[in-house]
Amino acid sequence: MAAYEDLARAVERHPFAELTVHDVAWWRPVWPILTLVGAATERVLVGPDVTHPLLVHPLVTAGCVAALDELTGGRAVLGVGRGSLMEPLGLPPASPAAVRRMVGEVRRHLAGGLLWQPPRTRVPVFVGTFGPRMLEVACEGWADEVRPPGVWDTGFFEDVRRRIGGRVALGCEVWTVVDRDRERARDLGREVLARFLPHMGGMTAFYGVDPAERPISDRTLDLFVAAGTPADVAAGLERLAAAGPATITFSGRMGHDPRWAIDALGDIIAGE
Repeated sequence: MAAYEDLARAVERHPFAELTVHDVAWWRPVWPILTLVGAATERVLVGPDVTHPLLVHPLVTAGCVAALDELTGGRAVLGVGRGSLMEPLGLPPASPAAVRRMVGEVRRHLAGGLLWQPPRTRVPVFVGTFGPRMLEVACEGWADEVRPPGVWDTGFFEDVRRRIGGRVALGCEVWTVVDRDRERARDLGREVLARFLPHMGGMTAFYGVDPAERPISDRTLDLFVAAGTPADVAAGLERLAAAGPATITFSGRMGHDPRWAIDALGDIIAGE
């Protein structure tokens, strides 16, 4: 936990616009981390990427995001999704309708359901999803942006853009592993992808990838993960940026040395 403040300050030394943290039940709880991150930064947007309605009442989520918004002077952002890695608890992902209801309840509580006055009654909401049903529901006017995760090849991203037809802003989340050693980065990238590949039905079907593929091939890795040296990642980002996403979010393990990876990615986006 003590490392998050230093990492957050490292992020803010580069021209990143946002710093979000995954909300996964098996990892460190997200809201204490976001409190540390929010207190250690002055400029970037801060929030969960993504939280979900499976374990926490929307009133609790509203209180947490409002407190974070107060702490950061109005820099909170709310990432939502259906929830992942919940199978050991016997919980399937939340339905798209449940995610939409959660956001509606959070907004209702921010607008007057709390016993203290939040600084804003509405915070920006993005939806992390690659599933067709969630994408369709996210286009109904309650989300500000959708961000399919696992986007590195642009084919799926362009297919999503055709399907949503401009009804909501379209960004993307890039699972990233950057290292001085290309093969070490790619080995870690395969480890990251192996955890998620069985749950990526919409994307694996699009690309004709077997979700149970082991070992993960170079082709499959390069579809879903930015794994390699800074030069490799920079070349891929140029291609991805040409596809026109509203935002590009770096996500995942980042690298064997997260601090070094943050600086390497920061230098890339700064054009250094």
